[in-house]
Amino acid sequence: MTGGRGMRWTWIPATVLALATGIAGASAMAQGGGGALFNDADLLFLQHMILHHEQAVVMSSLVPSRTDRAEFVRFTGYVGRAQAAEIEVMRSWLDLAADRGLKVPDHGPHGDPPMAGMLSRAEMEALGAARGVEFERLWLEGMIVHHQGAIDMAREQQRQQLENGRRPYGIGPMVEDIIVEQRAEVTRMRAWLTEWGLARVTPPG
Repeated sequence: MTGGRGMRWTWIPATVLALATGIAGASAMAQGGGGALFNDADLLFLQHMILHHEQAVVMSSLVPSRTDRAEFVRFTGYVGRAQAAEIEVMRSWLDLAADRGLKVPDHGPHGDPPMAGMLSRAEMEALGAARGVEFERLWLEGMIVHHQGAIDMAREQQRQQLENGRRPYGIGPMVEDIIVEQRAEVTRMRAWLTEWGLARVTPPG
């Protein structure tokens, strides 16, 4: 992955590349550190992160018709594709858990927004109605908050894994990818807010 103007966003999450090898041997890998394939907290994390990623995919799909900035379109296209790929990985893990006889929680988050870091219905409607510089500002500000929510979720998952001494199948590398990559993307988005003159100026107190 390279940055700057004319950049090409070609990085693919390690967890997505891992799909090429299939999920054979998952049971053996999951036993490291003790415990079953996934516990309830792992399954809930996957469900919540899928929902969180789905909103990012929707947000990214809005971009091409609402801005003329080619680098912004490329970047958001990468974000949407990467998160869609991670959704498929996480869904495959939930399917794997069900195949192994684990009960997948069927209660998702509720509320508006349903979890920290996600945009509310009103914010999504405002984003969909905006165009040009106003859309760019709303999208960048919204995705920065969105990414921070995902980073916080990934850190909490890491904390639980460390405290319990567990290595749930595949989740460890994925949360590391989320933290590293989304931090880098937040840095890029904050820079654009400044470079493009979109940063909101706080009036003097």
